[in-house]
Amino acid sequence: MKKIMIASLKSILLFTLLCGVVYTVAVTAVGQIVFSAQANGSLIKKQEAGKNVVIGSKLIGQTFTGEKYLHGRSSEVSQLSPVSKEQKQRVEERVRKSNATAVPVDLVTASASGVDPEISVEAALFQSERIAAARNMKKEDVRAIIKQNITGVKIGGITSQRVNVLGVNQMLDESK
Repeated sequence: MKKIMIASLKSILLFTLLCGVVYTVAVTAVGQIVFSAQANGSLIKKQEAGKNVVIGSKLIGQTFTGEKYLHGRSSEVSQLSPVSKEQKQRVEERVRKSNATAVPVDLVTASASGVDPEISVEAALFQSERIAAARNMKKEDVRAIIKQNITGVKIGGITSQRVNVLGVNQMLDESK
């Protein structure tokens, strides 16, 4: 009985050391060495008064509400079915508030997570006129900034292209 208890304790100690310490240290080391920016939150920093100040993350969406900013998806978390009556009512209300007839879908639907950092290219370009008017800029200049922040690929009619909202807003603020 005593031998079984000692063997069990040794096994618990060994697996705690392997799974709790060695594995954790190995995964953290690989993350820091190979994917350093992502492992540390993909922070975006700005120089202010000689100091690097964190203004956001490339991976987590921030809420921008002013007319001079590109707006992301609604941060209101939605787990509603796309075909539910409540979802349909919410979308129709958002379309009415936008005062437009054809609004890109990601501007009138909420995110499942509430923290989407990117929107579709169509949704970004849809907002360019409002941003240009609010900033007293040419619409083409706003569109050029949006196009500089496009990520992903487009192959024929299939696209994964998205626009990082924080990146656009940061460039808009720098172009004053």
